[in-house]
Amino acid sequence: MKNIIIGTAGHVDHGKTTLIKALSGIDTDRLQEEKKRGITIELGFAHIPNDAGYNIGVIDVPGHEKFIKHMLAGIGGIDFVLFVVAADEGIMPQTREHFEILQSLGINDGIIAVTKTDMVEEDWLEMLLDEVEEYFRGTFLEGKPVIPVSAVTGEGLDELRTEIIAKCDRENKRREEKELFRLPVDRVFTMQGFGTVVTGTLMDGSVKTGDDVIIYPEGTKAKVRGIQTYGKETETALAGQRTAINLSGVSKEDIDRGDVLACPDAVTVTNMLDTEISIFSSTDRVVLNNSRVHLYCGSDEVLCKVILLDRDALAAGETAYAQLRLEEPAAVRRGDRFIIRFYSPIITVGGGRILDAQPAKHKRNRPEVLEGMDILARGSIEDIVYAKAGERRFVKQKDLAHELGLLDAEMKAAAENGIKNGLLTVLPDDTIVNDVRLARMKDDMVRLAEDYHADNPLADGIPRQELLSRLRERWFTEDDKTVQAFVKYMLAQGVIEDRGKSIALSGFSIEYTDEQKALKDKIAGMYADADIEMIKNEEVFALYRDGRIIRAILEDLEGEGIIYKVNPSYYASSEAWQKAVEAARSFDGGFTLAEYRDRLGTSRKYAAEFLPAMDKVGITVFDGETRKVVKR
Repeated sequence: MKNIIIGTAGHVDHGKTTLIKALSGIDTDRLQEEKKRGITIELGFAHIPNDAGYNIGVIDVPGHEKFIKHMLAGIGGIDFVLFVVAADEGIMPQTREHFEILQSLGINDGIIAVTKTDMVEEDWLEMLLDEVEEYFRGTFLEGKPVIPVSAVTGEGLDELRTEIIAKCDRENKRREEKELFRLPVDRVFTMQGFGTVVTGTLMDGSVKTGDDVIIYPEGTKAKVRGIQTYGKETETALAGQRTAINLSGVSKEDIDRGDVLACPDAVTVTNMLDTEISIFSSTDRVVLNNSRVHLYCGSDEVLCKVILLDRDALAAGETAYAQLRLEEPAAVRRGDRFIIRFYSPIITVGGGRILDAQPAKHKRNRPEVLEGMDILARGSIEDIVYAKAGERRFVKQKDLAHELGLLDAEMKAAAENGIKNGLLTVLPDDTIVNDVRLARMKDDMVRLAEDYHADNPLADGIPRQELLSRLRERWFTEDDKTVQAFVKYMLAQGVIEDRGKSIALSGFSIEYTDEQKALKDKIAGMYADADIEMIKNEEVFALYRDGRIIRAILEDLEGEGIIYKVNPSYYASSEAWQKAVEAARSFDGGFTLAEYRDRLGTSRKYAAEFLPAMDKVGITVFDGETRKVVKR
């Protein structure tokens, strides 16, 4: 069954609530104060019965200027608007304000109901209808149905119902994938015997009884105990339904209007937003750089500062890029629409949409920042993924999908297209980088290796940990796994070679002088002659004036497999080490140091160096008295 949400809009006392009651049989003014004063203060909810097979929910919003914040908490999730203009008053201040809000929120369809027709003469009504059509000319309501109605006489109600059903027949673009579930909370209360209940318009996705959910921005976990849509219990609620959810694991005090109920990672919790903002043409206010404003997004309201990125002031009718720096965290998704109101006096001045829910902090008047904003505002998903994959911070595919409000499958499809065209690369840890960023990273690594080779010509490469540390420092990141993943990728590409504890550029080889070559041969011969009676390192270092040369020769001989590092004080020829290992393996059971010494045919001094080295690499294990071979 298709789910549709209609929102009312219009000036106070123009008959919105009375019209909804005539259509649905439900009085949406539930508060005693609303009935006493005869105006809507809080959001009201109803559903319109029909034979066309639709679930049609209605959000009745307050029209009075004092309750605009309540109107904003409910109007953002609607499919189309039922815009109400009273025949006896015509276009009024909140008519204009509501309509500008709707345009800023991206609402693009609706019906105009001219109410209270029983209170005016026919000539007046004709004049009023002309005024209404003129006011909405050039807007999304131009050419939409304009229906004179009277909730008192019933005039026009059947025609209005017919038009509402016709609107419901349009394509439904809401997404019902479970991973996208989110419900901005516009009401929270406690029901005796049930506990905590939240209500809202289910914006995206679906939820079912028993699901684990999270209350953002606090991150509080809860479980769905029960669900109602349109007053009836159900196992599953879908996008586009007015939904009440009974939660277990939380109390009423844990949730506020403006919170978002969602599945894990369905929204981004942020203190900063990159946005495109437009100021209403009708306002006489100017938004200055660094202005403090009220931000309304979903059902949430939060104070923030507006940082204009290419100017000092934003006047009526103008649009610009701005970074909003929030005073409290908000749970949003890229593409969400919002409204801004002055901090004082609290006047609605404009609105816009979120381009990036997790941006870096920008400096103003930077061409590269503005170019990036253009891509976020006008580019395709592939363009945006490419741009985000080139930013200084590293981002993984899964996290980028979350930031962009995409399913993992959609993200992978965009990435695969970029990979196929040579524009994107996914590292082994799922980090995604574009071709420009990858080229810079490769240049950084090659330069570091070249510099190290130049400064240390007899070292077989830059120590692995030193390379990782320098790359982390160069890229301003603490993400060691991503740096390691990049090195692994470069190894696979053949740009560098793994030489054990060090990394070298492919093709690099140590070049000795004739004197140093002779010294290397001499040292190799010394270890071969010494056999199992090893030479202490200090004796080898005494052979040459420059200890760096000796160290490089030892590392080179070890890398070539000619000698084996037994411990920090001793190397042995590889043949001697193998003899030592085979001597240990010749025992069927446990053996002592003395028994091993005799079996190897050496002194206790050398036997006592070999055995701990075998313990360290897992060939033997020592229980305090004897050793046993565990790896043969």
